[in-house]
Amino acid sequence: MRDPNYWKRYLVETDVEDMDANLKATGFGSGGEALEVIRFEKGKGQPSILVSPGSGGHAYVFGELAYRMHARGYNVFIMPKHGGRTITDLVHRHEDALRSIARICNDRIGIFAEGLGGYASFYVALAHGPVRSIVRQNSPAILNEREFHDAMLQGKGSARRRRAILPLARILATVLPGLRLPISVYLDFRELVDSKEDNRRIEARIVEAYLRDPHFDRSYPLSAIVSLVLTPPTRSLAELETPTMFLVPVRGFVPSYVKGLLERLPPITKRLVEVDGGVFWMVSHPREAADLICDWFDETL
Repeated sequence: MRDPNYWKRYLVETDVEDMDANLKATGFGSGGEALEVIRFEKGKGQPSILVSPGSGGHAYVFGELAYRMHARGYNVFIMPKHGGRTITDLVHRHEDALRSIARICNDRIGIFAEGLGGYASFYVALAHGPVRSIVRQNSPAILNEREFHDAMLQGKGSARRRRAILPLARILATVLPGLRLPISVYLDFRELVDSKEDNRRIEARIVEAYLRDPHFDRSYPLSAIVSLVLTPPTRSLAELETPTMFLVPVRGFVPSYVKGLLERLPPITKRLVEVDGGVFWMVSHPREAADLICDWFDETL
């Protein structure tokens, strides 16, 4: 899936020809599906980063960020869009992708993920999956705990809609799990554009391109949506062993919850970095984001 009329609109500070010349694709299997990851190769002996997008988005949203990581010396692979799978399904999908990368390169693999991808890959780490270090933005969470629910339901706009639909969605999901609900009902991309003017100018353009992109997911089944608030991890938070960094945009999604979650992590290698941005900071500031992420992986992979 490569449509230059859409994904190249997301580039902020990278020459499209340089990036395109280094971009490749590879396949892996998971859950009986043949899936594609896009990749930037550095060499089999080099460490790798698996990038996982959030709700709705596809791999090319993170193409520029991945290319900047690649320039720092990493093989970089980007997961396909999540396609309305439950958290449990996505955990297995990420584990299969990690095993595929280990066969192609080696097992020195870190994950950078945000939003929905961050929830799933945090559960991979909690399950002691095949990943050595993780970085999260706009996530992670213990999805079935009250603290997360309270944080997610605070505010107006889409938060008000989440408060209204969540009780009904839980009931309907037991009898109509395949019923599809528009993502925009509970997640409004325009609402998430940063209020800071310099960032807003960049992100508003990117978000409008998202909303016109025919390759974005527009709806998810209730089974997938409800899994975001009902799925427990397979191990407790106290059992986390993977070095962990949280990137926390100060105007991002539930920053206070994420800060509190980091404080509850066991005494592993961990770090919290606040950035002057919002939910889309990693795509509006790809060079700065890549440097922060790769500095961490330089230390922990």
